[in-house]
Amino acid sequence: MNLINSCSAGIQSYPHLVFVLDKPLVSHFFLLLQQGVVVRCSIGCNIAAFLRKELKAGEETIEKIQSIILDGKPVDDLELALIKDGSIIALSAAMPGLVGATLRRGGGYSSFRSGITYHETGETSVQGEGCVRIKLFNLLMAELGPGLLLRGVLLRSEDFLNFAAGLSQDFWQGCRRTTLDNKPVDVRELRDGAWLAGTDQVFLSVSSA
Repeated sequence: MNLINSCSAGIQSYPHLVFVLDKPLVSHFFLLLQQGVVVRCSIGCNIAAFLRKELKAGEETIEKIQSIILDGKPVDDLELALIKDGSIIALSAAMPGLVGATLRRGGGYSSFRSGITYHETGETSVQGEGCVRIKLFNLLMAELGPGLLLRGVLLRSEDFLNFAAGLSQDFWQGCRRTTLDNKPVDVRELRDGAWLAGTDQVFLSVSSA
């Protein structure tokens, strides 16, 4: 079962890991956002509404989002591209070079990728609750990442263990509180990974003290 199907089946069945830590340490988790995390959210809305309501992005932040890839295709019109259950969304601020210019929404080079630009098929989009996979890059990690981590994300157990193995002692000392399924958990236990036996996903939420 992949992450999105797991989310649709219900996140309550997976270990719920909560970090409360010093604010500067939240950025350590941004690497996970680059790899991609899954969130449960409203579907059937357009990307503009998704950014505002689900990611709590202000207009200034939305203006900074220069490249949007929805289900593998660049998006130009935020009002027309619809979020569906199982969608994969990648968001990036301006990227350098010709590739960045080509992927930029509404940019002068967008005609170069007309064959792969996102277009709605005209099929009815079901509205309701569903799950999407989100990837954030460059400065958008700092602008949207903390809010996304606070609401909670689903990720692969293997991704978390690899991430935890690379954290420094200074990071762990900056953790104010760490709980697993609402019970305090020792750092050594987290890094050991025995608590993940029998499951390949974990629900993670991160907040700053």
